[in-house]
Amino acid sequence: MKQTDNIMKAEPGKCFRRKIDGVIFGDEIYLGTTCYLDGIKLEKPIQENPDDFEEIDIGAETEEAD
Repeated sequence: MKQTDNIMKAEPGKCFRRKIDGVIFGDEIYLGTTCYLDGIKLEKPIQENPDDFEEIDIGAETEEAD
């Protein structure tokens, strides 16, 4: 993973998953303020940080769903 300011870029063949609710993102994310978790609006928005995400193989989630 590479991070520049608030932009995180995953390694080739990987994407990001938010740890707290399992939402899958693409291979590049912009850290900012989150107002929703797992589709539920938060009472108070939270500031995202790199530790909130993990890199996973791009095919990992679809393989588990099959």
